[in-house]
Amino acid sequence: MSVYHWLSAVLVLLVAALLLSGGYTAFLRRRALRSPRQEGWLTDDMVRQIVERGTLTDGQVPERALDLEEIAREEERFWSETWDEPEHHWE
Repeated sequence: MSVYHWLSAVLVLLVAALLLSGGYTAFLRRRALRSPRQEGWLTDDMVRQIVERGTLTDGQVPERALDLEEIAREEERFWSETWDEPEHHWE
């Protein structure tokens, strides 16, 4: 075999490697765009239920997803704040 045959074989292998790596990169990007199915993530069905009913059914939100004590503290802090009267030009 001549040098040209070896060069063309190497070139074909490089092009094949480039095509495979490009396809693999596209696969990884497409896979990363999909939201992972993990416990605690809101699904479309869960959002629809929140909009329709205003709440989720028991068992859909894992215990560790919400810190109920912190929520209660923040709610108490929010409602205990004093509110300024609106300025006269807003009336």
